[in-house]
Amino acid sequence: MSYLYGMKCNKKPRYLKCGIAENVEHRRQSIQNSIRKEFGKDYLVNVCYVKEIPNRHDAYTIEHQIQTYLKKQGLQKFWNGFTVKSNGSSEWFYLPKGLKQLKKYIALGFKYFQSNPAEMPENWERLRNGKIFKKAKKPDFEKQKKKSFQDPKIAERERKIRETLKH
Repeated sequence: MSYLYGMKCNKKPRYLKCGIAENVEHRRQSIQNSIRKEFGKDYLVNVCYVKEIPNRHDAYTIEHQIQTYLKKQGLQKFWNGFTVKSNGSSEWFYLPKGLKQLKKYIALGFKYFQSNPAEMPENWERLRNGKIFKKAKKPDFEKQKKKSFQDPKIAERERKIRETLKH
């Protein structure tokens, strides 16, 4: 059994997350822990919407449909100027009207996922179990090395990242 969920964070009340999980509470805890590591212990994530979807393939199709609508409206936003590194970071959206607005897009997702499904990007793939994911890009290490040696800003940024990862 799959569940479509909506979650929000106490520090970002107009940011909502829309996703699919088989265990919503476990997913909530995972997301909260990830956000707390990045932003601090006073960030809490709460579930504000849950809808059971019996067919996993349909669940992921509906999720993709909803998120496509939200992205096309320009509602996929950044936290504090950075993308959220937490699990499901692409699933956070800035919704000025909150849950009421999310429910509108959920209704549209359910209404049109079969008759007018959102197009799947070329670099995405669907597994047999219905899950949808973005294919990993093959890194061009030679190109990256050249860039970092040519551009001092990139070299400095990479150095800072390495230092951060050591801690």
